[in-house]
Amino acid sequence: MKIRIIGAVGSGKTQLAQQLSLKYGIPVTSLDDLNWIRSTHGDRHRTPEARAILLNKIVSQDDWLIEGVQYRYGRETFADADVIYFKDVSHWRNLYYLVKRYLKNRLTNGPQQYANLRIFLKWEHNFRVKERVEIVMLLKPYMHETIILKK
Repeated sequence: MKIRIIGAVGSGKTQLAQQLSLKYGIPVTSLDDLNWIRSTHGDRHRTPEARAILLNKIVSQDDWLIEGVQYRYGRETFADADVIYFKDVSHWRNLYYLVKRYLKNRLTNGPQQYANLRIFLKWEHNFRVKERVEIVMLLKPYMHETIILKK
């Protein structure tokens, strides 16, 4: 089975991916992990070529579960997916999730990438005003494989 999950930052993609991974026994690939090289000195973007190599290795497998908001690269994941989940939660619910994640991170000294709420709010805003429309258009040819989740 090939599963692709997309939605705004903080919309619950990772949580859904973990649930589906347990249900189907398929490991989760986060596009964030393909996009970023994490280090204690700060995150760095991978080159597009390095990202493509990693993604091609994943999509060449018989089964995969890929989650992430990224859609400008790796479009083959939509065409190849048996099912696409679009986490299309409301703006207010998404803000709640982002603030909850931020506060949990602050209380537990969680991952550094969650320490700056402002950047996540900016990404969520960009999703609402631009990227959501682009994703809806991108998904039109795949609507028979797409499940839209509002919660």
